[in-house]
Amino acid sequence: MTGSTGAPPSIPVLDPVKTELVMNIIALCSDPEKLGPSDLAPDGKREEIWPVTGGVFYGPEIRGIVVPGGGDFPVLRPDGVEVVDALYRLRTDDGVTIIIHNRGISYSESKYRLAPQFTVTAGKYDWLNKAMFIATLIYPVPVAYKIPMKKGENDRLIQVHKVL
Repeated sequence: MTGSTGAPPSIPVLDPVKTELVMNIIALCSDPEKLGPSDLAPDGKREEIWPVTGGVFYGPEIRGIVVPGGGDFPVLRPDGVEVVDALYRLRTDDGVTIIIHNRGISYSESKYRLAPQFTVTAGKYDWLNKAMFIATLIYPVPVAYKIPMKKGENDRLIQVHKVL
């Protein structure tokens, strides 16, 4: 459908998308581990794995540590898009374990947009199971968010927003 000028009519935004910041995650990883002799996987080029070694997370209703283990398994797709594919765990200060799966794509040299998915048992934090989230990953972490690291570790800041 076009207007009198032949241009399509403007599309009104009927329900604007809003978000709220629910947590910052500062995840630590070791130096990357190189993969085997072939770097070509069915979904693209997978040259390295970034093992998760720890970190912290905090927000208005949640805080705790990033549990060592898991990792980021990036892939460079055949179309040149860099994909983040990270799976690891968070443990709240009151002892609840949360699984987080972060997938997303690069939009600049050191920034990524993610769509984190959380898995947690019923209870205080099950709101994480019942909402949609978007996040920004910034690498390396800005100075104001830095936490102590060991030699051979690197950091990344993930700011997680709940879609309202």
